[in-house]
Amino acid sequence: MSIRPLIRYACLALFAATLHGAPLSPVHYTLNFDDALHHYVQVQADLPTDGAEELELFMPVWTPGSYLIREYSRNLDRIEATSPDGTPLEITKTTKNRWVVKAKGNQRVILTYRLYGWEINVRGNWIEGDFAMINGAPTYLTVVENYQRPYTVKVELPTNWAGSYTPLLPDREPNTYTAPDFDTLIDSPLLAGSPQVDSFVLDGTPHYLVTIGGAGIWDNARVARNFAKVAEEEMKFWGGLPSKEPYYIFNLLTGERGGLEHKHAFVMMADRALSLTRGGIGSWLSLASHEYFHAWNGKRLRPAALGPFDYEHENYTSSLWIVEGITSYYQHIMLRRAGFSTRDGLLATTSGLIRQIETTPGRLVQAIRDASFDAWIKAYRSDENSINTRQSYYSGGALLAMLLDVEIRRHSNDAKSLDDVMRAAYQRYSGAKGYTEAEFEHLVSEITGSDLSPWFNAVIHAPGQLDYQPMLDWYGLEFAPPTKADASLLPNRLEPADGPRGWLGAATKSNDGHLTVTGVREGTPAYDGGLYVDDELIAVDGFRIEVSMDSLLKRYAPGDVVKVLVARRGQLITLPVILGQEPQQTWRLQVRKDATPEQKAHLEAWLGLDEPIPADRSAKDSTTYDGGT
Repeated sequence: MSIRPLIRYACLALFAATLHGAPLSPVHYTLNFDDALHHYVQVQADLPTDGAEELELFMPVWTPGSYLIREYSRNLDRIEATSPDGTPLEITKTTKNRWVVKAKGNQRVILTYRLYGWEINVRGNWIEGDFAMINGAPTYLTVVENYQRPYTVKVELPTNWAGSYTPLLPDREPNTYTAPDFDTLIDSPLLAGSPQVDSFVLDGTPHYLVTIGGAGIWDNARVARNFAKVAEEEMKFWGGLPSKEPYYIFNLLTGERGGLEHKHAFVMMADRALSLTRGGIGSWLSLASHEYFHAWNGKRLRPAALGPFDYEHENYTSSLWIVEGITSYYQHIMLRRAGFSTRDGLLATTSGLIRQIETTPGRLVQAIRDASFDAWIKAYRSDENSINTRQSYYSGGALLAMLLDVEIRRHSNDAKSLDDVMRAAYQRYSGAKGYTEAEFEHLVSEITGSDLSPWFNAVIHAPGQLDYQPMLDWYGLEFAPPTKADASLLPNRLEPADGPRGWLGAATKSNDGHLTVTGVREGTPAYDGGLYVDDELIAVDGFRIEVSMDSLLKRYAPGDVVKVLVARRGQLITLPVILGQEPQQTWRLQVRKDATPEQKAHLEAWLGLDEPIPADRSAKDSTTYDGGT
């Protein structure tokens, strides 16, 4: 049962692609969920041959917005081809994701295949006995030649499922939808089942919050009401909605966190308990704010390399820090402007972001543009050494977006900001063309009225230590020293009254009485002393570690040499380690007491004045920059 109006069922003909002046015949899919209990969907594809004797087919290997080759054909375990009258046709697999069918003069080929869907995430297929979350790339196998043609999708629902929900255009029949081309088909997730659905209307456009997994705990109406405020703020930021088509938020309450953007929807994962508190709703809104911002930045304003998509190979770009990092920056700015966080709350979020970057040695090794380009081989494949060699184009990009915003404000004396750059970029580059890295950087200088290429060369194109002083001086801020109230938040402890204690610097976890190393940052005594990830820490100077490493190290001072006994793959090894002093920088931003009126005005131009937060809004802001997948 579609909740979309059925007045545009004829749009398929209007959008049909043409071949030699004639409309291309559509591909028809039928999704059957009779075996949903075992996580299967059976797909029948009615494929036109366009007169060819052989029909070559392909399946995408990755999902736009999630930059990793995922080999979706691995979930396909049965496939057969027949003529329209049921006569079997020869089908041969030729590569990991391609097949060839001998059409034998038939004008259409019926393809039937079965897909396993048990990926509880935002990009794959997740199928259970009472619902199915279907994404395009892992589902639709199509023709290679002229694949940009019209498509229809019919959903055959089990009797206990209420309906199906998708941004695809509704067709004449219930639970049947159309797409003008393959890009639209792939970019349109579909949820079938009996979800909670609440809606709001923004500038005449309906928005639907479609939730599964609420279990009687999740307050869907309350969350929809709060998200409407954020969506309105983002619409005002860009100067209008990007489309009048209905918009869908697919909210999967898995207990995990993640999101993936689409042109007319986004899919996200969250915890069902978040709607119970104002702080929990604030955390949910933080991710939703990020994904909704992508409706402009990412889906329409995009790097030129990200469209048209090559669904069978990597699509490389050095500008993911713009797509994801700038979006991560604004996800919190939009919450602030919508009244869901205080100025101090946003300063705390920014402090956490700075701390995150400053405790990542990889920032000194990998430039943010290189982090973008290498997303395909590094971003989704972290290992024990990643923190020493990489940085995130999400969190790193968000911090650089903030510093870029400062540069624009400084050089224009608050006449311009990153807001103006993004709106100008949207007007100039959204649509089919996209922007190059050089074009975006040139636009920043153009809007600012000053050449910022030296800043881009130093900060975006090369790794290195960031300079926060221009930001601190412009806004009248400073980094506060640690206090007892901050001890649980900061990456360092307070010094004891009798002086600093020795510091090892290894990240650890305790499991059943075994203390194991989980991370070794470059520049720490643990790194210099040769500790490995997965080493079990047993003793220091002959004394067994009973509670924690800290309980033993408190008797040592920086510079002391200790013998650390570890078990490494079953072998006992003693390592001499020179203890250090834990870094004391907190990276906690605060307004300087002697801030000038001009600095206060700059801060107000950035974050506004603190105002009371309405009762239904959250004063708690998330400090996690993890918007996308």
